Amino acid sequence: MEKTHVPYPTLNEIKSATDDYWQVWQQLLAKTPALRKTIGQHLPDALGWKVEGDVAPLEAAERLYELGDSIHMGPVNRERAILTIRKPRPLALDALQHIKLLQRRPSRPDDKLGADSLDFVVPHGLPSLEDVEKALTGVTATCKIEHNPKKNWLTISYEGHEFKLVDHTIWAVCARDCEELL
Repeated sequence: MEKTHVPYPTLNEIKSATDDYWQVWQQLLAKTPALRKTIGQHLPDALGWKVEGDVAPLEAAERLYELGDSIHMGPVNRERAILTIRKPRPLALDALQHIKLLQRRPSRPDDKLGADSLDFVVPHGLPSLEDVEKALTGVTATCKIEHNPKKNWLTISYEGHEFKLVDHTIWAVCARDCEELL
């Protein structure tokens, strides 16, 4: 299989992908009023963007200077790295402040590159999987609880898009990583 290099996204690509994910999210909520009741109304906090090969912090800092003022890079599951870029002001939708550059897992070479997911912070805690499954009745969507050593989240897949419900911002995970080094 020939590898396709997807460069780090531009600000316009971030905005376009976020708008696309937001429109699909709004369609899902319109079709499943029970889902909005189950999780509440939340604006997105982070966009995941999958890249091929090593995540290069210096290249990302140069290429994404327009995007972020702070960056954090950390390993996940000893299989890949995630580089998180934080902007003090929203980049899109009046709320999105974080871009997660996700190194594609070597064990999943067929994962698509580019926009990967949209995170929503649910500060009152994650709903149960059963409540979300019940709320999604009537639409073709799947949901599952996922985790890594640093966090848990609930993923909803709908129309080729992944939406991650989290009870913390990705920057809070980055801060915990830094605290563990002290």
